[in-house]
Parts: sequence; structure tokens; C-alpha cells
Amino acid sequence: MSVNLCDLPLLGQGLLAQGDDWQVHLVRPGEPLFTAILDGRQAVSCGPVTDAIDGHSTHYALTQGGTLQVWFRVTRAHQGPLDCEGAYPPELVEAFRPVLASTSRLGRPPGPGRNHLVILAMRCGWAHQLNQGAEVDLINARATLAPLYTRLQYPALPGWSFMHPRTGVTHDVRALAPACDIRGSWGDVFADRPVARAAPHRARLAAAGRLVGAR
Repeated sequence: MSVNLCDLPLLGQGLLAQGDDWQVHLVRPGEPLFTAILDGRQAVSCGPVTDAIDGHSTHYALTQGGTLQVWFRVTRAHQGPLDCEGAYPPELVEAFRPVLASTSRLGRPPGPGRNHLVILAMRCGWAHQLNQGAEVDLINARATLAPLYTRLQYPALPGWSFMHPRTGVTHDVRALAPACDIRGSWGDVFADRPVARAAPHRARLAAAGRLVGAR
């Protein structure tokens, strides 16, 4: 399934994409749908439901039948600090800053059977971010989300794990530099991205591992 996007800026708001029974919106703090996102965060995570990073992030919300089903934000490194940036390899943040995105606060209501909506929302998010110059996504993911991010082909950076101050559990640092050789869930989203463009980013990521326990 192809992703057809409306032309919206990074910090814009409005309808980004839609299908037969779903819509993906860009949301800004202060909107009613952002309040629904905060309610969703409260229901599924620990700690404060909002922070200063929300102000310089792009917020994505997938609704189905008018009900919020998936939410996440993407922070661009050239616009402000990333979520848990201090836990990431600093040389990567600096090297990638102009093209670096960081997905965080991914959530959905509790219950089974919604991972296909998570993937759909992230496909729309990546398509939008590619149009806005992103070339690398550097994230942190708790162990319970490891199978999802493995399916989405975000490899972990060896040795870069930390105790997340908000969730209180161990998170792995993962990254993706997209190109047309990545299949599966991404399909057409990365079809126009040449491997040669992603290769230098992937080489930096592969070299960023460290011995477990090293500091």
C-alpha cells in the first residue's frame, strides 16, 4: 500500500494521510487531539506525560473511526534536544545532526491486535520525515518493544543500553538508515532511497558499538 501525503511542514498540523477507515494527523500541543495523546501516555507509561521536547517535535496521531489508536513524536536534532539524547553515542548525534530524526513516546491503547496500525502510522511518519530531509532515525526502545523494532529493521547498537529515567527499565539504543534494500513493512516508502546514500550512515552506526559495560 502506497503512502500519499498532504504537504505539511515538520511542525505543522492537520490531516497528513488517510485510508478507507483511518487517518494520520499532525498534531500540535494545545489541540484537543494532543490532549488525547497525553491521556494515552498517562494510561500506558510512567512519569510525566509531557516535557519540553514536545514543543519542538512533530506529533503523529493515527485515528480509526474517530478514536486515537497510535501516537508518537519525531524530534529533529537540528530543532532541539532529543529524548534521552545524553544516552546516545555523542559522535553520532553530532555527525548526523542535520539529517537526524528521533522517534519517541510511541504508544497505543492497551490490548492485542493493533501492531499493524503502529506500523501503518510509522510508515506515514517516515514518509513525511523523508520529505523533510531525515536520513537516520536514532531511538531508544524498552525490551517489550524489541520484537516490533526488529520487525521494523531497527538494529540495536551493541553496548548502548541504559536505564530510562521515565520508565525505570532498560532501553536499547537502535537506529535505522533507510534505503531501497529494506523490504518488509517499508515497501514503497523507501523505494526511492539509493543504498549509496545510506551506506556512509550505516557504516557510522555499525562502528558505534562498544563493549557491554564500557563507559
